[in-house]
Amino acid sequence: MSDVSLKHARTAALALALVPLAAVAATTQAQEDSGCPASGGICGTIFYDANGNGVQDAGEGGISGVSVTITYTPPDATTPVVLITPTDSNGFFQTGYLPQGITFTVSVQTPPNTTPSPANSPLTDDEHDSDGVPDGNGNSVAHITVPDTDLNGDASTDFGFTNSGFSNPGTGTPGYWKTHPEAWPMPSVTVGGVTYTIDQAIAILGTPVTKDKTYTMFASLVSAILNVKIGNDSTCVNDAIAAGQAWMAAYGPAGHGVAASSYAWKIGEPVHRQMDNYNNGMLCAPHRD
Repeated sequence: MSDVSLKHARTAALALALVPLAAVAATTQAQEDSGCPASGGICGTIFYDANGNGVQDAGEGGISGVSVTITYTPPDATTPVVLITPTDSNGFFQTGYLPQGITFTVSVQTPPNTTPSPANSPLTDDEHDSDGVPDGNGNSVAHITVPDTDLNGDASTDFGFTNSGFSNPGTGTPGYWKTHPEAWPMPSVTVGGVTYTIDQAIAILGTPVTKDKTYTMFASLVSAILNVKIGNDSTCVNDAIAAGQAWMAAYGPAGHGVAASSYAWKIGEPVHRQMDNYNNGMLCAPHRD
């Protein structure tokens, strides 16, 4: 994949949260039967599983604009290669030629308002079932190996997504929660073992920008907790919330003084980013209107 193609793919991935679930189209039988048009690569379909049975039944179309990430380490290298591509109007994705005989990780960002379908359904064969399993970070993931003898690549890795069952009123950022105390669904919030009233928590959220990263973690964690509490899908952020609570218990409370260059923030920043993406509607729940 060229640098230009990767650039466009990454742009499409960032815009995923803006793609409506209704943007589905029927996957053509020709695509299913012909395998990967680009010989030796990986291809498949991302589809909306209306009945949630883990199978792409007749009439269940593909989802366009979904971000697909393929990661692998070439046989003669130690640095992983990361390819990112969006699905087309039929929910179809594909790569160019890829090396055989190694394992690939295919990760699909869960579209808003959906959850991954059951994987490897016994109701059908591998050509029509969903292969991904949730990773707890807002993705459906499958690991595949393309045999040395298979020059046509892998065309059997598909991902189904079904209705999440959450009301999903929409997520809010720290800026929203600190200016809308009337929207808080509970009178207090516990962060790292310390309980704060709404007024106390809002005062901390309103702290001017500082180099102390405990304030950064506090803001993303409180917002994620509140966004889950009001009924948003939590499947992609539960692990991050638990990790954020543990981090604040170890390095907090807010104002304790953790530098951006510290080891504490090295392990805390990925947790913060996960919750920040969630709060901005980029993962399994949409942003509030």
